[in-house]
Amino acid sequence: RSNLTLPLSVGGEPPVGALAFNAMQAEHAWPDALVQRLSLVAQIFANALARRRAEQALRESEELNRATFEQAAVGIAQVGVDGRWLRVNDRLCSIVGYSRDELLRSTFQDITHPDDLEADLEQVRRLLGGEIRTYSIEKRYIRRDGSAVWINLTVSLVRSAEGVPRHFISIVEDITERRRAEEAHRASEARLASGADLAGL
Repeated sequence: RSNLTLPLSVGGEPPVGALAFNAMQAEHAWPDALVQRLSLVAQIFANALARRRAEQALRESEELNRATFEQAAVGIAQVGVDGRWLRVNDRLCSIVGYSRDELLRSTFQDITHPDDLEADLEQVRRLLGGEIRTYSIEKRYIRRDGSAVWINLTVSLVRSAEGVPRHFISIVEDITERRRAEEAHRASEARLASGADLAGL
């Protein structure tokens, strides 16, 4: 016989639903004071729904980020500004031959080939100093078994809202096979050049 329907909306956004009050037996007046109180109830419901939806969206986003991080075909790491490994994925562990726990107890400096460390640190200094926003280099890591693995490293810096450096995001791609092929090609060309010289060509 009478109905009062209030929109469930937060912050001027389009309504996500409605809260309805119905009088079934007789017509009913809805005084302004009562409507204001019921509007407050509707606002409480709307806020609760919005909070629940935001929490669900955050969970889904975190699950997607975690799946992307863990299942990527390249090594991914979060690295502290002091070089400590903060978070690593399985692919990075596979590339360097260390377990996750072993890496998290060390720094990238610990496993970088000594001949490549200074060039890497120079790029880190430039990144922290704001001279560059990202860098990519080819360098070697020393695997747990003592062998060297060539990688292509791409690094960016995450800063706080105040601009303070928080951590690095490192993408690590194993390029050992490509480097071996390039070295074999160069060696082959050198042999051909030496043979040509010997033959007087």
